[in-house]
Amino acid sequence: MVKPHKTTQQQLDILYSRGVRLTNYSQNKRYLLTNNYYSIVNGYSRYFWISTNKYISGTIFDDISMLYFVDRELKFTFLKAILEAEKHLRSITAYTLCEKMLSDTPLAYQEMEFYTYSNQVYSERRDIQYLIRRFNNIINKYNCQRGNNPIKNHLNNHEGVPFWVMAEYLTFGELKIIIKYLPSIQNTIAKRLYSFISPKMKITSYFSSTELLSFIENIFEIRNICAHDSRLFDYKCKNNLVYYPPLHDKYVITRTSPKSDVYNTFLALQCFLSHTQYSILHNTTLKRIKYLDNYLRKRSYLISTNKMLNTLGFPDDWHLTTNPIKQ
Repeated sequence: MVKPHKTTQQQLDILYSRGVRLTNYSQNKRYLLTNNYYSIVNGYSRYFWISTNKYISGTIFDDISMLYFVDRELKFTFLKAILEAEKHLRSITAYTLCEKMLSDTPLAYQEMEFYTYSNQVYSERRDIQYLIRRFNNIINKYNCQRGNNPIKNHLNNHEGVPFWVMAEYLTFGELKIIIKYLPSIQNTIAKRLYSFISPKMKITSYFSSTELLSFIENIFEIRNICAHDSRLFDYKCKNNLVYYPPLHDKYVITRTSPKSDVYNTFLALQCFLSHTQYSILHNTTLKRIKYLDNYLRKRSYLISTNKMLNTLGFPDDWHLTTNPIKQ
């Protein structure tokens, strides 16, 4: 049987019956009307549970909404940084691909034979088929639009759409597929990221295609969590990041340490962002955690800031031992 709809009054009654004190009934009711109950309560009230749906004594509605607010602010912060990282990666990939592989046959990227994959492996064949369809769909879509645009201009005046134009219309996921199935350019792309890496850490080993693909994969996962407004707290990527000594040794993260959490992706973004861009990510994240800490200290009998830091993989007292980065 489909679960019946509940009014905001019924939703508040459920919370109250489970031990959550309402701070302002009319405001709390309005909050649930404009923010999805199941996203907020199911997602963030769990941190105040003694057991399932039984809350720590003294828990108030604002405690739950505060965690939701901070999580959402962190997602905005991460997404902004990841979009900058994506922009850099897109530009480097387009330049490298056109320089190394498309100088004589500029439209070869639109053919399946251009990519390195196994036709016998369904997932690989599916990826490439999807990519080729996307190229065709993008070209058809923008060629049919009224007015001028870069794709229509190149079709009409230059007999085809070069990759450096097409790249601007691709999603991060599609860009990831292109890099994955073109191993001949991966190390060059990785090498060109040294302009971001070397100012931030001592280079003791190469940043290679292995690290590049691993880091991109987890950044992409975190990007989707942020973009789709899923919960960042407690999120773990499918795979651990590859151990990269210049980065991980700097933060005392060993080869065998888990590296699938948000914190490790946060650190990995250093390899794709300028000093100023990473400083903004670092400092804004620090500011958001300190804001949460100020709130939770006043609610000291409930949960600690370290509990929430640990859900993201950040070290205990990170907000107290970490300094802002000068921009």
